[in-house]
Amino acid sequence: METHELALTTGVWKIGHRRQVLLCLSVVLVLVLSLASIQAGAQEKQAAPNPPQPAVKVIILPPQVVFEQLTAYSRGHNFGGVSFEPALFKAANTILSTQGYTVVMPESLQDNTNAIDWLTQLQPLTSRLSRGVINDEARQIFSHLGTLPENYLIFIQFMRIKEGPGGSWDPNTGAITSQMSSTILQAALISPRTGQVVWKNDVLERSVFRADSPKFTKSVNLLYSTLSTKGGN
Repeated sequence: METHELALTTGVWKIGHRRQVLLCLSVVLVLVLSLASIQAGAQEKQAAPNPPQPAVKVIILPPQVVFEQLTAYSRGHNFGGVSFEPALFKAANTILSTQGYTVVMPESLQDNTNAIDWLTQLQPLTSRLSRGVINDEARQIFSHLGTLPENYLIFIQFMRIKEGPGGSWDPNTGAITSQMSSTILQAALISPRTGQVVWKNDVLERSVFRADSPKFTKSVNLLYSTLSTKGGN
């Protein structure tokens, strides 16, 4: 009798233990399947291509170049040949295109003639804007340019050439005079919708040079050297 009861008890225990094992296996299987589903969903999400971003379009305003003569003395520096304005425009067009921006002309805004007029009113402010200085007048103009698409930017360039006597040394008195001629180049990239300065830079050279000289090319490249690719700051 005792042997029969022990066998019965053992059989019941085995059945109960087997159920527990099966239950544990079922739980483990559910967890494994759930984890696999989560990982597969994450992989699909990572593999999904990002929606294409609209091209960043840049309107290059006409560059402004100002000449100043510090004294009545002139070295007779020849500024003839290539004009600075088209040289600056060409250089800006090249670097912006290289960095992934799409350069567009103001005339492309034919459906928004008011914007063309307001862009023209920005030109007298070129000197300030190229330094990243946004005054009240500029803010008012930018408020009217808020109709432009969000992916539009304005590129502004300014160049000031000061011509004066070069450095000298008087062997009789030992007096030394420094170079008085200088060239400064300034540029800025501004959002017309917000008036935010996206990028700006300036370069100062203690000399003057022609627009077709290697010195000009070197200075312009230095000016643009900090301009990041589209979407960068």
